[in-house]
Amino acid sequence: MSVNRRELNILAVMPGGMQGIEETGCIGEVVEKRGAKLHWVYKSRDDLLPKSHDAFDGLIVFGGEIGVHEEKFADYFRELTGLVRSFHAAGKPILGSCLGSQTIAHAFGGQARPQGFFEFGFSDLDLEPAAENDPLLAGTPATISLFEMHYDTMTLPKDAVRLMRGREVENQAFRVGQKTYAFQCHFEATKDIVEFWVARGLRGGGSGFTDAELDAMMAKVASEFDKLGSGQRAFGEKVVNRWMDLFKDRT
Repeated sequence: MSVNRRELNILAVMPGGMQGIEETGCIGEVVEKRGAKLHWVYKSRDDLLPKSHDAFDGLIVFGGEIGVHEEKFADYFRELTGLVRSFHAAGKPILGSCLGSQTIAHAFGGQARPQGFFEFGFSDLDLEPAAENDPLLAGTPATISLFEMHYDTMTLPKDAVRLMRGREVENQAFRVGQKTYAFQCHFEATKDIVEFWVARGLRGGGSGFTDAELDAMMAKVASEFDKLGSGQRAFGEKVVNRWMDLFKDRT
């Protein structure tokens, strides 16, 4: 006798300027293909974070232009990190991307901070020994090139297991417990998404880069996507599908 299970409901938090699923690349695509419903909460629209994890089966925290360490956002991140801890305590899967990874680190006692430079473009990341048998990363090559776009980094919580190490920015992926995963890299990004992020967040003089500098940076990134984009896409789809598999034992 088959049992019809209820729809999977995942809370999707956008702490920065991201406007919708079109900016989430393979993360949003795989989650929806697997039949889950994403419930969006946008800080840029002044949406309120839910007070409890009860209505949701899992949590995704996406990237953004703001910093966990910025005092003016302290109240927001205090509320968000409390929500992260509540999902984790309930054994519900969590996935963090870029700022989301820094938020998760902060939630468990790590420290988010400026790294002193802008990491932008594809970087070679090395898998740690713990990744060899990890449910999400097993079978991944020892070194993989993935897209980066961030000014901040984080120290890891004492209970975190590092899964991927960067050569410029050390802490690139980690796990807390069995179902909470954080990735500093933007493995979900496509060339079009990155162009949109650059236009919104970096052009116009506020970033310190001239338009000519940004044009050169984007030309380099476009070339990198031509060479490495398909590999990143395959990696991202694998990771998100395996993260979705973590829901199979939910009650």
